[in-house]
Amino acid sequence: MIFTNKFSELHNSQADTLQLEEELQFSKFLMERLTDPVFWISSDARIIYVNHAACNFVGDSYDELLSMTIHDVILDFSLEVWPNCWKTIKQQGSLYFESIHQTQENQRLTVEITASYMEYESREYGCILIRDISKRKHVSFVLSKANQVLEYRVQELLTEIKYVNQILSHERAECKWVKAKLENSLSLLQATLESIDCGVIAIGCDGDIISSNGKFAQMWQVPNSIISSCNYQQYITFYINQINNPEILCRDIQKLNSQKDFESYDILELKDGRFFERCSKPLRLSEEIIGIVWSFRDITERQQAESENRRILEQEKQLAEGRAQFVSMVSHEFRSPLNVISYSTSLLKRHSHHWSDEKKLQYLQRLQTATEQISHLMDEVLLIGSAEAGKLQCELKPLDLNLFCREILAEINLQTNSLSAVNFVSKGNCKPVWVDKKLLQPVLMNLLSNAVKYSPTSSKVDLILSYQDEKVIFQIKDKGIGISLEDQQQLFKPFYRGGNVGDVPGNGLGLAIVKKLVDLHHSQIDVVSQVGKGTIFTVTLLLKQPL
Repeated sequence: MIFTNKFSELHNSQADTLQLEEELQFSKFLMERLTDPVFWISSDARIIYVNHAACNFVGDSYDELLSMTIHDVILDFSLEVWPNCWKTIKQQGSLYFESIHQTQENQRLTVEITASYMEYESREYGCILIRDISKRKHVSFVLSKANQVLEYRVQELLTEIKYVNQILSHERAECKWVKAKLENSLSLLQATLESIDCGVIAIGCDGDIISSNGKFAQMWQVPNSIISSCNYQQYITFYINQINNPEILCRDIQKLNSQKDFESYDILELKDGRFFERCSKPLRLSEEIIGIVWSFRDITERQQAESENRRILEQEKQLAEGRAQFVSMVSHEFRSPLNVISYSTSLLKRHSHHWSDEKKLQYLQRLQTATEQISHLMDEVLLIGSAEAGKLQCELKPLDLNLFCREILAEINLQTNSLSAVNFVSKGNCKPVWVDKKLLQPVLMNLLSNAVKYSPTSSKVDLILSYQDEKVIFQIKDKGIGISLEDQQQLFKPFYRGGNVGDVPGNGLGLAIVKKLVDLHHSQIDVVSQVGKGTIFTVTLLLKQPL
């Protein structure tokens, strides 16, 4: 019956391990949250993963896409050009270009295609991200049309002025009609500017402000005093003071004087966190360039979305790598006791009938030890998993720390078969304090067990309890093997063990658990150590209730 229960526990432990592996699927969930199509391919161009956005973009199901190559989806990556494309992606790390994609509904979309090279566990992969930029292209087209309309209106205005001058030379009586016509043309020109969903300002070659629309003043929050002054230098100073990268604007101002047909496109980052897309084009009157037109579009939301997508991709990558490494290490730690159980069970089945009771007991003891190792390891893995998942809560209750520490010492002495392995010293206040016993007990047990385990048999470990203002301080001092500075940097990572531990058994989870439980208590842990001379761990608990 004992063995049946133990094997049942082992079976449950293995099921829990499988559950950890299933959590890796969570990374796919994050990828599915991306609004841009993502294709993961192997080095031979086979599609190995796509997100939901990719299925919608292409119009095929997930399974259909996994049976294809990237040649079937992106015409620019045809079978003939793919070898050169893959070579470029590997050499440069990525490949970016714009293309035209025709949907199954015969809709033509302008897209940005970014292909990135990645290598994981000696295997080569490609990640292809497709972004629909049709709207951005359309906006650029609209801006170009707006500039044409502006130029046309200016030309029309000059033509009308010429006509009016001819009329004035003959009939001064028609002056009022000409004036009304001019005012109507100017109103039409201004109405055209105001109807554009972009901020527009026209600057003459002499630096005078020719015109601007209301959207421009709204976007830049230009004071009325500057608008009414039409002072070019005041405008420029006002803009520069709002931009994080003013050198871009200063560069265009310099080129405006030396290169009148200068055109540019850039993104300005404002100090208040907004992002403006800016297009700069020459302002022409007939064949003569008379100034420059700047158009601004607020793209803050787009920039934030792109930044969030990059953050999610990086988080996805780190999460997948961390989960894979954790599962690999857990599997490795389970392998040794499982091998002991398998080997001992096999020997007992084949030879127990002619073994002595003493020898049988020896192998039964091995089975029990291995089972306890698996149970202890599973408890630690579940504790770390619960902490990372936010399932552990800090529940404060009054606790007599002196009595609590003595209970811990009794358990440590029982484990080490010693009556005086740890020396306990209590300083200051002895009143109950508000702490979480279930979080604090594993902290002290792990630290004291490590101190005893890595210290000479003849030396003692000190547990010092003291009180300072609204803090409780535990110090665990030993004269053991010590921890190098290099190992101290990695000390609280799961499965990490110091380079000088030798054959001392352990799995490297204890201090990782300690760190997470201390963090849950909103407290801190510090370590001071010197190789060959010993270690001092200091746990400082910040009390929620006054002492």
